[in-house]
Amino acid sequence: MAIICFIFIIISKAPVDPSSLSFGQRNDPKSLELMRKANFLDRSIGVQIAKYLEDIIPFQIVNKSDARLSYYSYVKLFTISHYLFVVKVPYFRKSFATGEDVTKLLQTAIVPTLFLAISSILIAIILGVGLGILAVKFINKWIDQFIMSFCSLGFSVPSYIAAIFISIVIGFIFFPIFGLPMQGSLMELDDLGNMHINFKNLILPSIALGIRPISVICQMTRSSILDIMHQEYIRTAKSKGISTRLFYQKHILKNAINPILTTISAWFASLLAGSFFIEYVFNYRGIGDLTINAMNQFDIPLILGCCIFVTILFIIINFLTDILFVILDRRIKVTA
Repeated sequence: MAIICFIFIIISKAPVDPSSLSFGQRNDPKSLELMRKANFLDRSIGVQIAKYLEDIIPFQIVNKSDARLSYYSYVKLFTISHYLFVVKVPYFRKSFATGEDVTKLLQTAIVPTLFLAISSILIAIILGVGLGILAVKFINKWIDQFIMSFCSLGFSVPSYIAAIFISIVIGFIFFPIFGLPMQGSLMELDDLGNMHINFKNLILPSIALGIRPISVICQMTRSSILDIMHQEYIRTAKSKGISTRLFYQKHILKNAINPILTTISAWFASLLAGSFFIEYVFNYRGIGDLTINAMNQFDIPLILGCCIFVTILFIIINFLTDILFVILDRRIKVTA
């Protein structure tokens, strides 16, 4: 609700009429007026927000003569006089720029973004946890200092700067060696017009997006393991002479997992937001690229749809993380 109100207020202050952008230079007064009325842009901000909320909520009481019924996918529950009580699929309206259904645009864009976020967090987990354990094994040695210096540098560099650097160095200068392109999307058309998946285009964006979480996860892993190793029961377990692998697996990582998981889940949610600039730099067609293009065109329905969609993903990820904590750590009890 707050996000919707904020976006409507910001756009209302813009010196541009968003509805005119859908017609370009060929707009005429009558078409412009119809567009404004269809999207309630001729009404107050309060009315615009209320009408948009009516479109996206799953339950609604709507007049039988309301023209918006033709846009809804709904099931009628019952009728009272001229009103219908319906359960419907949230309607995010149509893009001002292309006229396409916003829901379809989001469905097309979310898959590449999820691939990017998941591959980035997997890289971050493998390298972050691995480097963190390595730093602990060589604590206060040059390896530990080198890893911590790398983490400090990786965390301080903004993702879009890392993306530009990686794109130029690996994607352009060293392209003959690695064969990884500067730009490209996960889903591409071949010469025959058929859609296919190109995983090569996923590698550089994933590395660029994963640099900061690698640094944070590495530092958190190192810190958590060092805290655990000072516990009395860890000293007892170590004195029994068990193998190093079993020691880390059964005693260290098992007890240090909670703060590491918290960091991973927080960064996985953040990667969805961080992917915006990464996708733009690499011309990777996902939610981020879609949102930035929508902002450039003042495409209100698409901007709102993208923001709401990403917000819902944040909530789902945090909810699943809480469930994961309960499963992995039996000390956490669910209370009513």
